[in-house]
Parts: sequence; structure tokens; C-alpha cells
Amino acid sequence: MTKKEIDQFLSAAYSKAEYELMFEKARTDRQVFDTVWEMAAERPDKQSWRLLWILDHATEKSNQFIFPILGQLYARLLVTNNESFIRQGMKLVLRCPIDEDFAGELLERCVAWMTDPKKKISSQCMGLEFFYRVCQIYPEMKPELLAHIENISEWAVSAGYKHRLKEIRKNLVK
Repeated sequence: MTKKEIDQFLSAAYSKAEYELMFEKARTDRQVFDTVWEMAAERPDKQSWRLLWILDHATEKSNQFIFPILGQLYARLLVTNNESFIRQGMKLVLRCPIDEDFAGELLERCVAWMTDPKKKISSQCMGLEFFYRVCQIYPEMKPELLAHIENISEWAVSAGYKHRLKEIRKNLVK
């Protein structure tokens, strides 16, 4: 598919059922996946998140197509403030092993997202998940994450976020 064909599709599709065709094309055709990513990379974050949503669904069962774009994705996540882009971009990042070249910088952003009560729940959760994954690589960081979890638990308003905080806390203290 060309960029023009993908744009036409995006302007006409309204339901997830309609998107299933695009998900399948991006899942099975590397060229379609790459074209969707190229379009996302060219557009502002507030427009590109929907393209990342396609890539998210295309990579649910296999992350192989993500690896060549991972560095660009990390770089973009380090500068964006668009929470829709954060949600979709972090879903892709979390499907892959952590890239240690970017882990420190992205971890700082993730701590800011997860500890900011004004951020969307999705940004808070994605930050929490990334920090938890970093702790799997660097266990010496567990006390820091546990301290953040204790502070967040005092103000977290989402039942889902509170539940995930409890699960992670339980896993960290094992």
C-alpha cells in the first residue's frame, strides 16, 4: 500500500472492524508496516498516534517488525508530551526487550508520567510498566520503585492503576 492509499483508508475507516484489514496487512507485509511507520514519523504526535495504533495491533503476536524502528520510537518518546502517542508508543516499546542505550532517559520520563496525578491513567501505567521492566534488569532499583508505589498509592484514583500498583509491589517484594 502507498501512503496515499493508507491516507484514504484512514479518512474512510471508522470502526475497529474496518481496521482489521489494515492490521492484517501491517502484520503480514513488512512494506506496509514500514510505510505506516514512515507516515507516523513524518506527522506530529497528535496525528501519528492512530498510525501507531495500527502498528500496535499488527505486532500483538510478533514483535519482529518493531526492532528496526525501536531507536526512533524511543527518541520520539523522549520528547513528546502527547499522551495518545505515549500510550501507543510505549505499548510498542514494551513489546521488546529494553534498549539500555535509551533506558535511563526514558526511565526519567516514565517516573514523571507515573507520579503525576494530572497525567492520563494510560501514561501513568505505561511509565509504571517500564520502570518495573527496568527493575527486572537492574534489581537494585526495586527499592526506588517501591518508594514511588507507596507515594502513588496514596493518591491514585483509578482502580485499575491501584490494582497494578499492588501487583507490582507484590512481585517486587518476593
